[in-house]
Amino acid sequence: MLKKLVLPIIVFASVATASMTSNITEAFAQDNRIENPNIQTAKTFFAKQPCDVLPKMMDTVKDYEEDLLFLGEGMSFAAQSGQGFMGGMMFFTNQETGTWSMLQLFGDGTACLVMNGRHFKPYSGPKMPTPTAN
Repeated sequence: MLKKLVLPIIVFASVATASMTSNITEAFAQDNRIENPNIQTAKTFFAKQPCDVLPKMMDTVKDYEEDLLFLGEGMSFAAQSGQGFMGGMMFFTNQETGTWSMLQLFGDGTACLVMNGRHFKPYSGPKMPTPTAN
């Protein structure tokens, strides 16, 4: 029963995320901070992430035939309390179809789908500008 519910939720989240995501270079070009650094565009929002034990979350990655591309460590913050939780990050991609998934794995074995999408491709454009401190 749970497996029947998790997959539609993940597929819905994937479609919704993909439809809201644009090309990163376009996003940087449209970012008001580049043209006018006095305009604040920082955002804080609450997000839902499907979570389960790692083997169950890996089923979704396997459905898209995505392979592990890189690992990292990072922190996520609880929406209600703001408490930070450290976890491992795993980034998977299918370089033929362009789909990708990012999972965060916590010490208790819980894995969460942080984000996923399509149109993955290596960035080969100019180096992104680094903000300067005032």
